[in-house]
Amino acid sequence: MRPLHATLGAAALAAGLLCGLLCGCADPGGLKVAGPAHTPTPTAGPVYVVEGPGRPPMRGPASLEIGGSVRLTDLRWRSWGGSTAEATGAVGGGWCKQACKDTPYKARVTLSGVVRKDRSAYYSRATVVAEELPPEQQRDLRDLWLFVPGR
Repeated sequence: MRPLHATLGAAALAAGLLCGLLCGCADPGGLKVAGPAHTPTPTAGPVYVVEGPGRPPMRGPASLEIGGSVRLTDLRWRSWGGSTAEATGAVGGGWCKQACKDTPYKARVTLSGVVRKDRSAYYSRATVVAEELPPEQQRDLRDLWLFVPGR
């Protein structure tokens, strides 16, 4: 039988070695992080928007129909291909009945909600701001779903 002090000494030595292994590489001042924060990776591959099933994918289109009733025209894109795409243009269509069916209103368009599919990606949401429209019709344009193939 081993003496008690030999057993306690061996346990203390094992605890010291374990602490040395676990803490031996740590800086006494703690963990320090330097440099800029990691930025998200840009979207790999092209980003498209699609008007609906059976329609071709488009990049930076001059016009875009959403849901069969919202029609965006004269689009001039300030950005495309990132997490959002922004354009100015005009909005019209059957959704607003007589207010803009025949005469479109100036609008700002933001596409967002990038969904990745294989080697490309698609915008899945649209927000259209047309300040000249009545408030209830402006609300209809705040969160529009865009078609994404193979969803």
